[in-house]
Amino acid sequence: MILDEVVDQGRGLLEDTAALADELLQAFGYPETGLITRAGELRPDRFSVRNAGAVAVWARQQGLLA
Repeated sequence: MILDEVVDQGRGLLEDTAALADELLQAFGYPETGLITRAGELRPDRFSVRNAGAVAVWARQQGLLA
């Protein structure tokens, strides 16, 4: 999982990743997804119903819940 690799590098990289993703989306006219906050926290409720549970479990284990 790509997020595993980003998280392994520290929360700062996750924060930067969230900011970059938001900026890229906005540059192409799309709203922010809100999946990752600018504080580097995951928001499982913003993921699909299919993935939200697994994301919540993983994020809790990593200490990344908003």
